[in-house]
Amino acid sequence: MEMLKQHVITVKDIKAEMADVLMEKRNEEEDFDERYDCLHAEWDVKGLKQYRGEINAAFTNKDSFKDWVTEIWGDIETGVAVIEAELKLREIEATREAVECGALVKVYVSSESGRRDEAQQKVIENLEEGLNNHDKGVMNLFNVEVAPLLAWTEELLTIRAYLTGEDYVAGSFTNELRNIYKNSFVLLDTNLDSDVSSSYASSSHAHPLQYYVNLEDEWEFLYLDDLNIIEELLTILPDSPYTCDVLYYAASINKAMKDACVHSFKEQCQALYDTVL
Repeated sequence: MEMLKQHVITVKDIKAEMADVLMEKRNEEEDFDERYDCLHAEWDVKGLKQYRGEINAAFTNKDSFKDWVTEIWGDIETGVAVIEAELKLREIEATREAVECGALVKVYVSSESGRRDEAQQKVIENLEEGLNNHDKGVMNLFNVEVAPLLAWTEELLTIRAYLTGEDYVAGSFTNELRNIYKNSFVLLDTNLDSDVSSSYASSSHAHPLQYYVNLEDEWEFLYLDDLNIIEELLTILPDSPYTCDVLYYAASINKAMKDACVHSFKEQCQALYDTVL
């Protein structure tokens, strides 16, 4: 308690830090990995989190915890207000991190060469593999990068519930945010749990594989330069001696659809935080 007592964090302090981080602009020329590591270190010393160990240690002794809070902030209500300001600060951190992770993973589809029908079928298989890899990638990033940040939020929600006499099921906020993230960024419907897809059906961006196959602008078929239009048509026939290169770009998936995923996630994330603050 001594460190926090000597450097009491107030609502005003946290709001000032929120204003600062909202004004920050990314330097596009800066090395992403270096900046990423620096951001984590910077966020660890913002607001109450720099005293996380001290707060959690005090909370282990619940019989005296309310007295501890009162000694620092004067009364329970002020302590709760500081916690809620900290939660708002952490909303910015978690939302930015989740958006960064969800937008980072792209869909890559390998091209194939051969008879058109056979090559196209292979590309469809590659497309399914690319979508599955994307979905696994975005969820892995959530578990590795976002979930650890939410541990502090879970601790704050548990402490606030104790101070206010409310009920809170530990982990429920993280589970809800994970479902929102999954529903927003997973692209293949077979990778969504039925309970998640039904709960967020109106805002889901997941589709059946055939939906992506039917995106005509993503496909390109490249033939030999000396083939005329008749011979190009002949490549479609079974056992045709002519071959072509079949490509699937996934350009609209990686740009327009990703932008829609980010927008949807931000809206749902904001609504979730509004329910707890």
